[in-house]
Order: sequence, then structure tokens, then C-alpha cells
Amino acid sequence: MRRDNVMMAQSMAGPEGGLLGRLLRGSQRAPLRSRLSWLLEPSAMDLVFAVRSSLAAVLSLLIAMGMELDSPQWAPLTVWVVAQSSRGESLAKARWRIAGTVLGCCIGVALIAAFPQASALFFCSLALWIGLCCGGATFLESYRAYGLVLTGFTSAIVATGAIAQPDEVFDIAMARGTYIILGVVCEALLAVLFMPTLQTQARKRLLERLNGAFQTVRQVVSDLVSGRADAQTQGQVLTDLMAANARIEFDALEMGPRTHAADHAHAAVAAMMMVLARARGVALLERNAQAGQEEVPLPASLYGDYDVARQHIDACAHPERGDRFRFKMTSRRHALEAVENGVRACFGILAGWLVWEVTGWPAGAGFISFVALVYGLLATRENPVLASTPFLKGALWCAFAAAIYAFWIMPAVTAPEVLIVMLMLVMTIGGLAARKPATAGYAFSFNMFLPVLIGPGNQSRFSEVAFLNNALAFLVAVTFVGWTYRLVLPFRVDSHMRRTERWVAQRLKALAAPGSRVTVHQWLSENASSLVRILRNAQGVPQPVRLSYMQMQFRAMTMGMHIVFLRDVAKDPVLPQGARRGLLVFLRKWGQTGADATAWAAVTEGWLLRQRPGAPFEVQEILQKAATSLRILAAERRDDGLS
Repeated sequence: MRRDNVMMAQSMAGPEGGLLGRLLRGSQRAPLRSRLSWLLEPSAMDLVFAVRSSLAAVLSLLIAMGMELDSPQWAPLTVWVVAQSSRGESLAKARWRIAGTVLGCCIGVALIAAFPQASALFFCSLALWIGLCCGGATFLESYRAYGLVLTGFTSAIVATGAIAQPDEVFDIAMARGTYIILGVVCEALLAVLFMPTLQTQARKRLLERLNGAFQTVRQVVSDLVSGRADAQTQGQVLTDLMAANARIEFDALEMGPRTHAADHAHAAVAAMMMVLARARGVALLERNAQAGQEEVPLPASLYGDYDVARQHIDACAHPERGDRFRFKMTSRRHALEAVENGVRACFGILAGWLVWEVTGWPAGAGFISFVALVYGLLATRENPVLASTPFLKGALWCAFAAAIYAFWIMPAVTAPEVLIVMLMLVMTIGGLAARKPATAGYAFSFNMFLPVLIGPGNQSRFSEVAFLNNALAFLVAVTFVGWTYRLVLPFRVDSHMRRTERWVAQRLKALAAPGSRVTVHQWLSENASSLVRILRNAQGVPQPVRLSYMQMQFRAMTMGMHIVFLRDVAKDPVLPQGARRGLLVFLRKWGQTGADATAWAAVTEGWLLRQRPGAPFEVQEILQKAATSLRILAAERRDDGLS
């Protein structure tokens, strides 16, 4: 975990793993047919997505050209930005894109109005604003983050586009807003036409996802209690649960308003995570008490959590009128990475402006616009360093395809309809590539920027010189952003793991504070999302280090769940005063020393059990559960210390 420089050197140098080698050859050489299976053997859903998105893109282009707009190429770019595999994703992204566009246009007009003849103040203000948007987007999640970065690069596009003609900034802002709304409307229209049974299919997908996760959790819990499930298996289950949780918002949007299916689905996922955490503690006790036993029956205490999960799944399948259930899951906020991302974007805009200022590059305004746009697109990626490499590869393919259109196809085009027919083929290929994880990074930049580089219009003649200048500015901007991500405060997963380990230890202590309001569901979801994020980016970390870190995270999740339970028990007025006092002493020691306080667990457990005789049955049951939690905390500590 302390090999930052070695890992970075391996990612950027060397004949096989170097950046240049990966750019030219790819990471591994697979058979040609296997590498092109996404194109030669696409599934029906992939083909529908590609054709639907391509039709929406060319439709928006045709309408923009019919409206005599000056830059119609921005409309299909919006379609590819908004287009997603499900209608719910498209809806979520579209509404935040429209909101971000409106605000970004207003900011762009304000920047030009405030600094019409002061380039230094203008670019310093623009850099600070872009940095604030990129940093805030890193701190947020889902498409709310996308809406914020869109605000940033829209303001940059509007402002830099009006540098030469500041008096026309309002017209430019209105034009950019028109393109984006046009693209959103076209994508929405085609999505509705291609998915007529939207609500039924959305509910079906949601239930299939939840039921599949439920069955997987049952199997893994059985293996875990029996000692057959390792940390890697638990990590995979958590990854599947968090992936299902991330899709809930989009399925709920497709199912329409006035439904609480999303709340019930989140609650079901939270209950399943609680089952996993509880099963780990039970398995630890069983292993200590029955070493060598091959089959351990599933403890009856876990069935209550199963019932909760099943009830919420049933509520999704059969919604009731008047349901007012509310539930929300949270994820960890990465404040330090948000600051680093904001500083990096701010530095990049200022450096790009200095390049333009020193060289006097005629395409400098376009270069700044592309830099701001690429920063915005990569700002919400978990690992921008890794995302920038396939983005650059896609940009190179995009420039190559656009050059073919510029020098051979565009001179022969005499009507917009002919251009649309010519664009459909390459856009459909790009849409198919976007559906496969191995090629999605390339398609990310290829699909969006191909219309921008071609730059079709019906108010001027096509210029090959203008294309070369625009393509050069685009490729330099993508390369420039990629290297700033590597040189300015680069993201390193091993240092992120160390920061997360310290964060977990501090939060674990804070859970014992009487004033803490962190719930079990919140604790588990924050840790699960953080662990899954690391696992997705830890391919370069040695496996022993990765497994050790996973074990640490699982221990923390289980221990935190029991600390929250003991904290709530200590506030229960039905318990005897002596029992409550003993728990408060233990929790105070936990808040001071962390997991070292488990040295007092046995003493506290004995004190609680001595309070049982003569107490009401309800109190006896609570005291027994508290004693069990203390034994699990001690067993987790003995299993592998947590500092």
C-alpha cells in the first residue's frame, strides 16, 4: 500500500504496460473475432440502443439545420451525452443537464459582462468557477454531480465562444441552450417510441434485481456461517448489492410518480447488507465455539433480517395506496479528492489560457472550450487517470473518422438527408461500442465529438483548414487534460486506501458518542460504497494487500453495527441503571481508544449477564443481545487487530 511511485511508474512507462504501448496496442491481445464480438454479434438490446440513439442524434441534427442554427453539431452531442441504456437513466441525466445548461448559460453571460476587456481577470474567474464545479461534482453523486460539471463547462463554452464578439454573448447562450434542449427532447421522443411498455419493464427489472440479490445473499450467508465464504466472495456480493442500489433510482423514474418503490428497494438492500454484517459476527462466534464443524445451521436470529428484506421486496411488487414509507441510503463524501479535483481543473484552465496567451494560437478559444468540456466529462469518474486513457483513444479514432468525412464525404454531400444517411452507419457502430465495458471508454469520446469535429452546417461552406484547426485543438485538449490528471495531484488508489483506513478508524470511534446520530444502515452503506469503489480501482494493488484491506473493512462494518446497537441500548430506559452505566463506561472507553476497548468487553458482558436474574423477559432478551454484541466485538478484535 506504500508503493505510490512504483505503481505510477508502472502505469506510465514500460514497453507493455506503458501509456504509449496501451494507446497503440491495448492492454491484451485477444483473438480478433473476440475483440470485435460487440460489432459482429450484438445482442438485440445493444442494437436497439445503438439504432435508437443514432436516430435521435441525426434527427436533432436535421432539425437544427432546418432551423438555420449556426452550430447544429452541438445538438447530436447532447443526444449522446444524455443517451443511456435505460429510460430512467436518460430521464435523470436529462433533467440535470437542462438545469445545468440554464445556469451555465447565465454564468457565461455574467463572466463576459463582468470582464469584457480584462482577459486575466476573466480567465482567473473562469478557472475558479470550473474548479468549484468539478470539485463539487466529486463531492456529490449520481447525475446531480453531472449537472454541476455541466454548469461549469457550459459557462466556459458560452464565455469563450463570445470572446471575439462579446456583444453577442446573449445570442450565443440562447443558441447553446436551444441545441441542448433540442437534443434532450429528441432522445426522449425516440426512447418513448422504442420502449412502449416502460413502467411494466421497469418494475420487472427492479424485482428481478432485488430477488436475485436476495437469493445470492442467502447462499453467501449460508457459506459464511459454514466457513466456506472468503473475503473475496463477500466483496463480490457487496459489489452486486451496491450496483443494484445504484440502479434503483432509474427504475423508480421509469415506474412513474407517486410510488415509493425506490424507498422500499433501498430498504431491502440495506436489510441484506445488515444480514451480511450480522452473519459475519455469528460465523466468527461459531468458528470459535465449534472449530472443525463442516456444516453449521443458519442461526434463527438472521431470519428477522430476511423477513424485513422480503417485506420490502413484496412492497415493490405490490404497492399499496396511501403508502408513505421513506428510506434513504448514503455514501461516503470524498472531501479531499473534491479539493484535489477542483485545484486540478483550476490549474488546467489557467495553464491552457497561458498557452493561448503565449502562442497566440488562432484556435485558442476552441482549445479552452475543449479543455473545460473534457475536465467536466472526466470529473465525475472514480479514477480520472484510468478514464483519460480510453478517452484519448476514442478521441484519436474520432479524429480519424471525422477526417474521412471531411476530405472525402462532406465535399460530395449536397443535402442534409444524404449526410444523415452517411452518419447513421458510424454512429450505430459507436452506439454498439458504448454498450460493452471493454470499448465504452472509447465510445465515450467518439460518439460525442464526432459531430462536433465534422461541423456540418448549412450557412457556410465546409473548410478543410477549419477542420484541421478544430481537430488539432480537440486532440491537444484531450492530451493536455490527460497529462494534468497524471501530473497535478494524481489519484492513487493505494494512498486512497490508507486515507479510507484512517477515516474508518476515526468514524468507528465516533460511533460510540452519545450524541452520534449515525444509524446502522448509514454506517453499512457508507462503508460498502467506499469498499466497492476501491475494489473497482484496485487492479494494480497486490492481491494480499487487497484481501487484507477487505478484511479490515468487513471487520469495521461488523464492529460498527454492534457499537451502534450498544449505543442505542445504553439509552433504553427499560434497562436497569446498573446495566446502562456499564455500557456507557464501555462506550466511553471505545470512543477514547477504539477497538482496544474490547479488552473490557468480557468484564462488561459479565456485568450485563449478572443483571438478568429477576428482570422481565424483555429486559433479559435485550441484555443477552448486548452480551452477544460484546462477544462479537472481542472476537473480531482477536481475529485480526484493528487500530
